[in-house]
Amino acid sequence: MRQRPLPFLDPAASLPTVRKPEHQWETRCFVAVRAPSVPPPHAAEEGVQAFELRPRDGGAAQVAVFSLGRQTLPRAAVEADPDLLHAARAWLAARGSRQLQAVDEAGRLIASERFNLSDLGSRASEAVRKVITLAPSNAELVASLGCFERVIACEDSSDSPPETANCERLGPDLGPDLDRVAELRPDLVFSSLSVPGMERIVTGLRARGVPQRVLAPRSVADVMAEVRLAGADLAVPDRAEAVVAAMEAEAAALREARPPRAARVYLEWWPRPMFTPGAACFSNNLIELAGGINVFADRPGASVEITAAELVAADPDICFVSWCGVAVEKLDPDNLIRRPGLEELRAARAGRVVRLDERYSGRPGPLMLEAARIMARAIASL
Repeated sequence: MRQRPLPFLDPAASLPTVRKPEHQWETRCFVAVRAPSVPPPHAAEEGVQAFELRPRDGGAAQVAVFSLGRQTLPRAAVEADPDLLHAARAWLAARGSRQLQAVDEAGRLIASERFNLSDLGSRASEAVRKVITLAPSNAELVASLGCFERVIACEDSSDSPPETANCERLGPDLGPDLDRVAELRPDLVFSSLSVPGMERIVTGLRARGVPQRVLAPRSVADVMAEVRLAGADLAVPDRAEAVVAAMEAEAAALREARPPRAARVYLEWWPRPMFTPGAACFSNNLIELAGGINVFADRPGASVEITAAELVAADPDICFVSWCGVAVEKLDPDNLIRRPGLEELRAARAGRVVRLDERYSGRPGPLMLEAARIMARAIASL
């Protein structure tokens, strides 16, 4: 779930500047850039993003407007480039949705369907010997299958297994060098749509004709299913079944040890602005296995922005801080007490704020159940 460093934690720290690509996503025919404003009548809709569709061969830009409920695309552009629907699916999947509802500029239906992540990738046509991983959880997944010797490159934030130190680095997880990925000619790339922004990678790989397996689990069961898919991709199905069996046993042990009353849990991924898991996130499953319930599990989407007042009103029994890209030893639980607007947060005033290593809570892969164990120990002490 890693996204970016937190420079405000240490204002004096000297951090490298990472230049993000200007575009939000792309196809073979178009590059989509965030529009300066949302055009009417969409401006009043919630969670809307507008994009300028700039033709690669020149010409006037057109506008697309996406929300979880509806994706508006110029009909002529879709007829010229059906991959615009793939881009819409990728944008939705990165936000926890699997429902495409595409209409044209007049509101007429273009496509309405539930889709699978397998619809977003493309399989290699030959044996998979050269692999690239583009998320830390994907590197760990390949390693769990005993196949990491096939990995030739990965993005910068991968730190497990230790062999990642020998891999070529491709840049930050939300902005790897996709031209270099294509140059390396991998048999398969393991990409992800687990956080918003990763659609840039998935659409960019498709535009370059690079075969990829797209992963974006929303539960522990989804992770197990993806382990099996990766095992099939890498021709090691027996190893995949062994990994799944171990995860099933761990999950069963956690389930058996849960207290009779579920604790109300707040899990914070980002402190400013405040982001937390929503209804379509795998974190809900981890919290449940730990003996809790996410106080924002009713919010649509995988990752939702909340206010201090909303958190105080939710009144969690316990809070976990697990900021994206921040090492566990640098997490600051007292931030939930000092932060303006949280003076009345009961759990923080009682000292019930716990560090949670983002390497487990933010990586939907074979090591994720360690996050549930950490939370379970804290909840048991309430």
